[in-house]
Amino acid sequence: MLNPVSAMAVVNFTEWSRRREEAYRRFVEDIEIGYTDRDIVDFIRLVFSKRRVFTTSSCSGRITIVDTLYPWLRDEAYILFKKHSSIELSEIESIIIYRPIYRYWLIVNGPIIHFNLASLEDVQKLLTLLREAGFKHSGIISIGSSGIVVEAVSGVWTSFLIRDGDHIVVTNLQHIVDIANSILAEGKNRLERLFKAFKELEI
Repeated sequence: MLNPVSAMAVVNFTEWSRRREEAYRRFVEDIEIGYTDRDIVDFIRLVFSKRRVFTTSSCSGRITIVDTLYPWLRDEAYILFKKHSSIELSEIESIIIYRPIYRYWLIVNGPIIHFNLASLEDVQKLLTLLREAGFKHSGIISIGSSGIVVEAVSGVWTSFLIRDGDHIVVTNLQHIVDIANSILAEGKNRLERLFKAFKELEI
C-alpha cells in the first residue's frame, strides 16, 4: 500500500521540472530526425500541453517478428522486424524463409505509454481516465525524486508462432497477417479514445 504523504515528499519538483524539459527537448529532436512513432506524435504534444505531466516513452502499438524461444523473453531475443502500422504478407514471407536461431514469433502490442507526474492527486485523476478509456491494466511502476511514473497499458497483446526451427507451423500466413492487423487497429482505436478523453483532463 502506497503512503500518500511519503510519496508526495519524495518527489523533488525542481528535479521533476528539469526532467520534463529534457523529455520535451528529446521529443522535438526525435520528430526532427524521424525517430518518433508518427501515430502518437499528436498525443505526445497534447500531453506536453498539460502543466503537471509529461511522457518519457510511448508507443502507439506495433507488430514485430522476434527470434526467441518464448515470446515473453527479453534476453536471447532478437527483433528482426518492427512496424507501427499494418503489415503485408510479403514483408513476413521475406523473413521467415530463413531458419531462426530459436523460433519466429509474430507479436502484436497495443499502445504503451509512460507518464511522469509530481503528485498523487494528479496520478489518481490520470489512472481514472486511463481505465475509463480502456487502459485497464495501467498503474504506478515507480516513485522517486524525479516523479511518479505511471505505465498506461491497453491490454492489447498477442503472439503467433510462425516458424520453429526447420518447420513453418502456419498453414495460412495471410490469415495471421489479417488478424495481426485487426488487433493492431484495435489498439490504435483505444489510443484515439484516450486522446479524446485526455483533452478534458485538468492536470
